[in-house]
Amino acid sequence: MQGTSLNAGYGQPSCTVIPVTKTRAFTARSYCEPSYRFLWHYHPEWEITFNRSGRGTRHVGTSVEKFGAGDLAMLPGNVPHTWFSSKNQTEETRCTVIHFLPQVWGEAFWTLPEVQAFHDLCQSAKRGVRFSGKGVEEVGRMMEALAENDAPSLETFADLLRIFSKLAGLTVHSLHAVDEGKSAWQNPRLDDLLAWIESRMAEPITQQEAAERVRMSPAAFSRWFKMHMGCVFNRYLNEIRVAKVCSQIAHGRLSITEAAFQAGYNNLSNFNRRFLEVTGLTPKAFRTQIQGQPVIERIRSL
Repeated sequence: MQGTSLNAGYGQPSCTVIPVTKTRAFTARSYCEPSYRFLWHYHPEWEITFNRSGRGTRHVGTSVEKFGAGDLAMLPGNVPHTWFSSKNQTEETRCTVIHFLPQVWGEAFWTLPEVQAFHDLCQSAKRGVRFSGKGVEEVGRMMEALAENDAPSLETFADLLRIFSKLAGLTVHSLHAVDEGKSAWQNPRLDDLLAWIESRMAEPITQQEAAERVRMSPAAFSRWFKMHMGCVFNRYLNEIRVAKVCSQIAHGRLSITEAAFQAGYNNLSNFNRRFLEVTGLTPKAFRTQIQGQPVIERIRSL
């Protein structure tokens, strides 16, 4: 159930140490801050995050999506990520985070029939997932209650398992964050296609060309790609292009226009629409936020 180390291009992510998860089944903490700051980091622990209030952009590997109150996501270990508040956010940021190391529980635990549903969810969540549906609010309340008392006990561990059970029953949406290097999902044909898309990002790429690359008909390719990546081809292509632009803007290497052209956008009006669609911000607003915020190298010790 180990994830892979991803990098969306914001520089080397910092490794966050969460020592108590090496000797405990999990940790649960709630936080209240003025805003989410840009903290590009990773850790071997899996993470479940419920956002009670606050809004902005969620960056997970190469996935860039806007989020708001009620956002519930689960990330595998070692995937760089950050939540980043919108500039016009007026409310406080309130969130609850659960961390756990599957390895600590032992392989035999994950083969038990009682945890099969959650194990299956984890197997399908190796690119990160977000949840939707009426049960999200209930899971959020359960996480907050657990964070109020996460002292090691059989009772709190049972509460965590109840949360796992609820998660397994929710509607799941893949974040389809992908590795910029070698994939960890052992699918050579998909690996080759993603590497080819990465190398051709700045050029016009059609779904027809992608289908020919893997020797499929357009209809079969459409079904195959969505099954493996959790989104349609054009959505994926737009997201990795936007992620590339975000990286260039974050480092201040290029102007917005130059970054857009290098990522394959030849029409600035179309680029602005697609950027807003993915991040919830205009390119200029994103640049103002990310260049005006310090990059935090580590978070508080848990």
